Amino acid sequence: MKQLEPASVILATYNDANILEWSLAAFARQSFADFELILADDGSREDYEPILRKWVGRFAREIVHVRHERCDFRKTRIQNRAVSVARTERLIFVDIDCLPHRNFVHNHLAFLEPRVALTGRRVHIRREILQPAEVIYERGLDLRAGKLILEWLRGRARVIEHGFELPILYESKNNGILGCNFSIMKKDFAAVNGFNEEFLGRGGEDTDIDLRLRRNGMGVRCLRNKLIEYHLTHEVRVGTFESDSARIQEAQAAGEIRARKGLAEVREGEFTVTRYAVGRQEKR
Repeated sequence: MKQLEPASVILATYNDANILEWSLAAFARQSFADFELILADDGSREDYEPILRKWVGRFAREIVHVRHERCDFRKTRIQNRAVSVARTERLIFVDIDCLPHRNFVHNHLAFLEPRVALTGRRVHIRREILQPAEVIYERGLDLRAGKLILEWLRGRARVIEHGFELPILYESKNNGILGCNFSIMKKDFAAVNGFNEEFLGRGGEDTDIDLRLRRNGMGVRCLRNKLIEYHLTHEVRVGTFESDSARIQEAQAAGEIRARKGLAEVREGEFTVTRYAVGRQEKR
């Protein structure tokens, strides 16, 4: 059996205090616990500190809150800064409104290897089917096959075929990277200069890094029935800008591999880092 190494789970967030505890509960219930949880906060106005203090004792490693000031939608920028402070070599990217299956971290790490990026898909669920965070921590999400089918029949779950963990036939050959369910070795992420911070819309940044990784000779595997998460449906907060599609086409035509503005351009002092551990809080 493969010996699993520690990971950094990078959780993209913005003004999500109302769902933060659900996410923390689901990650605290992971079957593999040796990971640091890094919140990549795109300038939230909400105070996450009381919630993070409450939950940090339930994690094997620190919870790290990385934040910059709000200036429109800059998810790619704050994710690069979160990577810059990550203390492990294995990166798993998730959005805070996507709750992980119990084996989510384990399965990413079981299949992750150099020169190959992994991605999964997600089930869409309505938040009213969830139990309170404390119940999730004690009992898990309880979204097994029978429950998903029932909620699908009730109209409260969609794309449930992505919610079944399978021992075989779990890989899809034709899917690219989904930014909310994506893992990669830090060295491979740095080789393409991380996310391109010129992307300001919703969705274009994952297509861009997918194509740049492939142009750099990397493989991309979609393990849709191993890397399972449950997306809490909501109104779209940010649109997809036409300029992002044009930028992808331009980069493709030029054969770009490294982001024009990305990980290498991160500078200290332009964001804050607060580390939470049991009995300790450190901010810089």
